Amino acid sequence: MSRFFAGESTAQSTGFEAAWEEIRPKSSLGRRVKAKERPRLPGEEAALKEEFHQLLKAVSFYEKYPEAASKLEETLESLKDPFHVITLLEDKKTLTPAELFVVAHLAFSSGKVRAVLRETKDVGWPGEVTPPSLSSILKRLLPGTSGQPTFYIGDSFSPELEKVRAERKDRERKWREEMAKEALAVEALLSRRPGLREEIAIRKTDSELVRKARLMPELAETRETLTHVHFRLKATREAVRLEREINRLRQKEVSLEEEVLSSLSRELVPNLGDITRAAWALGKLDYLLAKARLYRSWGASVPEILDSSAPQVVLTGAFHPGVRKQVRERGGRYQPISIELDSTVAVITGPNMGGKTVALATIGLCVSLAQWALPVPCEKMSFTLYDFIYFQPQSPGKPGLSSFAAEVVSLKEPLSRSGQKGLVLLDEIGRGTNPSQGLALYAAVLQYFKEEKNGRCTVVATTHFHGLPDLTGVSHWQVTGLCPSCKAPVGNGPDADSSKDGSYGLNWLYDHMDYSLQRVGPDAKTPQDALLVARLLGLDKEIIKRAEKIFLNQNVS
Repeated sequence: MSRFFAGESTAQSTGFEAAWEEIRPKSSLGRRVKAKERPRLPGEEAALKEEFHQLLKAVSFYEKYPEAASKLEETLESLKDPFHVITLLEDKKTLTPAELFVVAHLAFSSGKVRAVLRETKDVGWPGEVTPPSLSSILKRLLPGTSGQPTFYIGDSFSPELEKVRAERKDRERKWREEMAKEALAVEALLSRRPGLREEIAIRKTDSELVRKARLMPELAETRETLTHVHFRLKATREAVRLEREINRLRQKEVSLEEEVLSSLSRELVPNLGDITRAAWALGKLDYLLAKARLYRSWGASVPEILDSSAPQVVLTGAFHPGVRKQVRERGGRYQPISIELDSTVAVITGPNMGGKTVALATIGLCVSLAQWALPVPCEKMSFTLYDFIYFQPQSPGKPGLSSFAAEVVSLKEPLSRSGQKGLVLLDEIGRGTNPSQGLALYAAVLQYFKEEKNGRCTVVATTHFHGLPDLTGVSHWQVTGLCPSCKAPVGNGPDADSSKDGSYGLNWLYDHMDYSLQRVGPDAKTPQDALLVARLLGLDKEIIKRAEKIFLNQNVS
């Protein structure tokens, strides 16, 4: 995924890799185009805008011409990858019939696609997805073909080849007639007619018939088993002569076919440019349609690309497709988020299980998809292009490193690129060490990014540390969370919805959490709801009571 994704797990953690796999072109040509894709970087705003314009055209095509879309998909799905053949032609090699068929099929498919694009020209198809006409190639390789193409070295390719084939067929006919006379003679004596090239088997117990067969000049004994004696028709002198003629003509036929293949291959070389352009055009069309299908599947949109040098991201109704799918599969209600990242650093606070990490992943995914010219999962989005995206999710430490040490080592990468324009997503940095020093380190990191000389990045940080937004003076967003009336006792298990004693569980917590983000003041109190969530998830009541008492005493002191 290139250096656009800083950090080993950024693409995976944001969900970009899973989303990327959902883009499924119908052909290997479309997959080739997909493999060449890269993110659009600052300075490429105009090109990105044009790609989104093309995407919307493809979406309108699916909506207005569903039958034509099915035809295109069927044609693209049947495409053969011609790039091996293109390489052979570049090296001026002679193609085999199977390889010529690949070129013929490409020409045939290009014609079908061009016809559909002409019929739907009001869509405004971009020139790069329209293959050039290969009708002259189709006419040369498949003369007189109207249905699905099947390449065969027909007589029409060479008058001499046609003559040799006619002579061979005539000799084969005469050979069959000659051998048929032999078979009739055998049938008259043995009452059994042998095949022209097959053995006949006579039981040894029928000794008289075996004796007669051995005396016949028309038969040759081929082998003997425990139970049978096997014979085959013996070719007459004329049949032997005809066989020699047939073999000579077959060799001549093969030689002439090679000349036809060589001639056709040479004729294709001047058309290499059009063949290559057609292959890439069909691949780009296939990839474009795959993006349009994803757009429709997600209910996505295209973003507004801002030309401003100041980095910013504004999302309205943004969702994470992978998480949304999981929530819906368990019968839950998915809640999109909206956020405006119009300052260098923003902090998100909220309750445990309030969706802060999912919010980070959603922001990273939307920006990633947008910069790869892919549909974005949100109602509306505007943003500036970034040089890189970095996401440090909560994770255990690497072998030999604690989780805190792993965080520190990983942080060095985005800090080393702070002079670039990056989107940096930090998920509870410093949680693996003592709270006071963890808070100090986190605040120092955010202040570093906030400084004017390092301020080209957009940083979004989640935290449970109280006072982090106030310490740094940055934009503060908070998950709305559970309403006060939701604070109920819990039952015996994390998966219980409710029980007769009025208790609640994990599913209830999902359903009653308000995941929306709201902008609050820097000094807004960070939610302290760990004990509430533990209660809702059914932790032993006695433990909860002791924890509440300890927490109360700490606050009083």
